[in-house]
Amino acid sequence: MTPFVVTRSHNDMPIISETLAGLHEQDHEFELICLDNESDDGTVEELRKYTNRIVNIPKGSYIPGRVLNLGMGLAQSEKVVFLNSDCSPQNKSWLRNLLTGFGANGRIAAVFGRQVPRLNCRPLFAKDTESTYGDGSLQKYWKHCFSMASSAISRSVWESQKFNENIRYSEDIEWTWRARQRGYSIEYVADSVVTHSHNYTLGQFYRRHYGEGQAEAVIFPWTKWERSLLRYSLLPCGRQVLSDWNYCLPKALYGAALYSPLLRLAQMLGRRRGFQTGLNEKNQ
Repeated sequence: MTPFVVTRSHNDMPIISETLAGLHEQDHEFELICLDNESDDGTVEELRKYTNRIVNIPKGSYIPGRVLNLGMGLAQSEKVVFLNSDCSPQNKSWLRNLLTGFGANGRIAAVFGRQVPRLNCRPLFAKDTESTYGDGSLQKYWKHCFSMASSAISRSVWESQKFNENIRYSEDIEWTWRARQRGYSIEYVADSVVTHSHNYTLGQFYRRHYGEGQAEAVIFPWTKWERSLLRYSLLPCGRQVLSDWNYCLPKALYGAALYSPLLRLAQMLGRRRGFQTGLNEKNQ
């Protein structure tokens, strides 16, 4: 069955042009559905060059889990591929390689691909991207890892558990974690590669980690030690700074090395505050 590719967009010009062009060059057939959140910068006009299946998501009504459920409902294939509008396939085999991640194992709920930073990505954010993805070797040390940005979902698993429409952040993490608790596996496909990165301001980085901290407090179980200030916040922050310095100094990235403590402090404070908010919500 021909897989459906679902993209989500909102005012993504001009980068969506690169993404759609790379998608159009794939060596595997597919059908494209676009869920657009009322773009007014030419994004919709660009989408129309590639498909007439464009669904408008009205302003103020974008709830991540609801939109993902909509995309799954519209896509009529067993494996439904999701590609963020700012994730540009690096080669013609991105889609084919991603789908091979399912193999013949009927207990795989989802697969996700590698992301590499853009050329203009600032050093510390490039490092974070490379650490999270790369060959995938570091993922085994984390409680859970997944990204919807370049991924594919099993319809049969989705039909038995829809995306949670009551959370506003990390809905992909929540869905795949639930699937794992039911005995399904989540596979990483390192040779399915897209270009994707962001250069955050300190405020943006704080807000991102606030959202992630709030979500993971609700999603995962936590022991008293795991949720402590030392274990959850202080130790990871210190390790991050040391890791940043080990990354930056050999490359003479002295500005980035000096910026690291400030960036990681914003990350720690945002994540800690969000985590505490999430724990309070969980206990209500």
